[in-house]
Amino acid sequence: MVGALVIFSVGVLMVMGAGSALTTQLRYSGARSEIVVLANARVDSVEAIPFDSLTAGIQRDTVTVQGWSYERAVSVTLLTPVLGRVEVSLSPVDSAGPSHSVTSYTSAVW
Repeated sequence: MVGALVIFSVGVLMVMGAGSALTTQLRYSGARSEIVVLANARVDSVEAIPFDSLTAGIQRDTVTVQGWSYERAVSVTLLTPVLGRVEVSLSPVDSAGPSHSVTSYTSAVW
């Protein structure tokens, strides 16, 4: 009887550990989805600016996603007089949580 109780207790502890790991993975996945959306939305907003109005440089701000703080860096590089590169990256401030970056190109109307 005591042996069965020990085996049952070990099984319960294993299930609780697996539940905790699953919760962490779900939170991580949710944060990743949200930062992908934030990065792509920022790229879209920069691409909506007329090419002649773009300014080369890097802008940084901080956003919070699911309790994690991220530094968002938006870099605009004018490669030629009619072509520019837009890079957006979200990196965790305290090294917890996922990170993401996206690169796109924008051009003047030909």
